[in-house]
Amino acid sequence: MSYQTIDSIEVVQVYSPTLVSDALLVTIRSFPSGSVLLRTVPQDIFSSGGTSPILASLSNAVENLLQGGLATAAQGTQGIDDSGLLFDAVVFTVTYTPSTPIPGTLTATVEIPVDAITADTSFGSFLSGGSPEDQLQATYDRLAAMSSG
Repeated sequence: MSYQTIDSIEVVQVYSPTLVSDALLVTIRSFPSGSVLLRTVPQDIFSSGGTSPILASLSNAVENLLQGGLATAAQGTQGIDDSGLLFDAVVFTVTYTPSTPIPGTLTATVEIPVDAITADTSFGSFLSGGSPEDQLQATYDRLAAMSSG
C-alpha cells in the first residue's frame, strides 16, 4: 500500500492554551482506494523529511480497514473535540445491502480520529468507543438491524 502527497499548508497546531507548535496540514491520496486523507504533521518532522512513516501509517491503516470489507469508502476531515480543538479524522462510509424486504442499500458514516486509526491495539482496545473495527462493525450491525425492521 502507498500514498501520494497532494498538498500541504502551514498551520499552528494547538495542544492547549499554553502549548502550540508549527505544523503542516498534509493532504494525501491513499492507494489502492484513492481515498483523500488529512494529517497534521509537526513542521520540523516535515522539514527533515520524516513524514513518510507518519503518513504511511495512516494510509496503511485506512487501506486495511477498507479491505476488511465493513467500510466502502474513506475521506479525510477535521473535527472539533470537547475542548474546542481541531483533530484530524477519517469519515468511513459503511454500506449494507439487505436481501429483503428493502430494495437498494443502506449507508451510514462513521467519523474516527486519526489517532485512533493509527493506534496499536494489538494488546486490546483501550479506545473510547472501541477500536475502529468495532465502530465499523457496530454501524454495519445497526444497518442490518434496520433493514429487518
